[in-house]
Amino acid sequence: MEIRVGSHPSNLSLFILRHRGVLESAAAARGLRIAWTDYTQGARSGEWLARGELDVVGTGSTPPLNAQASGLDVAYLASSPPRDASCALLAKRERTLHSLKGLRLSAMIGSFTDHFLARLLQKQQLQRSDIELADIQGEAALEALLAGEIDGWLAIDPWLTHARKHEGIAQLASVGDEIVNRSLFWTRADWVERYPHAAEWVVEQLQHNDRWIEAHPLQAAQLLTQHINATVTVDEWQTVLRARPWDVLPASESLIAEQQQQADDLFAAGFLPAAIHLQRWKPL
Repeated sequence: MEIRVGSHPSNLSLFILRHRGVLESAAAARGLRIAWTDYTQGARSGEWLARGELDVVGTGSTPPLNAQASGLDVAYLASSPPRDASCALLAKRERTLHSLKGLRLSAMIGSFTDHFLARLLQKQQLQRSDIELADIQGEAALEALLAGEIDGWLAIDPWLTHARKHEGIAQLASVGDEIVNRSLFWTRADWVERYPHAAEWVVEQLQHNDRWIEAHPLQAAQLLTQHINATVTVDEWQTVLRARPWDVLPASESLIAEQQQQADDLFAAGFLPAAIHLQRWKPL
């Protein structure tokens, strides 16, 4: 049996596992094969699943909801613990943004930053249509913010850690104060129903990998520096990795309840075209 797994730089657990090169031998010992697919836009992971080209992906919590809204029968395998410090709304220090209305903001569109932003908008009784969103990331977003080309940036790590060192940047809101932010590992419902033991094994391997990352932050940071073409240093990656809780938790009823709340928030703020309702959780 072949398990097709997606890897992109926004999901550090799978990205590091892919570049450690250890999953293949673990699979072979069980008579399994691993086929990796590398891509850059994690928010589009549902498209790979829907086309039947991948079996397991890892993203933030919003992409599976977008995938379900597009008709995919989603099944949740596992999640990370909450990551309360991995994203923040940044602005130039001299600017005071009392209202988001009419502003041009940069975010990773289709990712968990949608939920973060939806909550910020709801607090001001605003909608998605009240702002302009630009998908600018990394060093380009920092430069655009400093140049006044955007009014605010929902920055995620490692770029958040990188940007905080700049004297001209101020933090206006932190993700952990607004939403529960997790990484999720998910698949198609028909795949997990057909291969429940393979799904269990994948979760176990993700747990082993996260424990390795927690115990070896320097080696993990070196892998990230080697394979991600960015100006983020090994020391900055280590700061990111050490600040993050590392664990993989099997999916549960409480996770489904969190996802349903997020779906409701996204619909209310105009990020989803229609309300969606998650199926009851089924244990592996």
